[in-house]
Amino acid sequence: MGFLHVGQTNPDNRRETRLRLTDEGRRTVEDVTARRRAEIAAIVGDLAPQQRATLVEALTAFNAPAGEEPHAAALDDPEPHSLGWTMPVAMAHDA
Repeated sequence: MGFLHVGQTNPDNRRETRLRLTDEGRRTVEDVTARRRAEIAAIVGDLAPQQRATLVEALTAFNAPAGEEPHAAALDDPEPHSLGWTMPVAMAHDA
């Protein structure tokens, strides 16, 4: 079994073929994404609070043209930032 199911031709553009991830493909994407987020979290965790806040601001601006929604969680939200890390409340307020 591979990573993709070859779907049907796009009815709006016959030069395109629609693809879907298989279960194996979905698991692979989830695994790679989790590892990437862990690596980014380790790097960002070593930054000073102001550097971290500046990075979040820059990456949010970078993602905006692609139509990605900014992370809307409160500063004390324990869930990871959409870019893959948490920002402790004390650090968030110092930033």
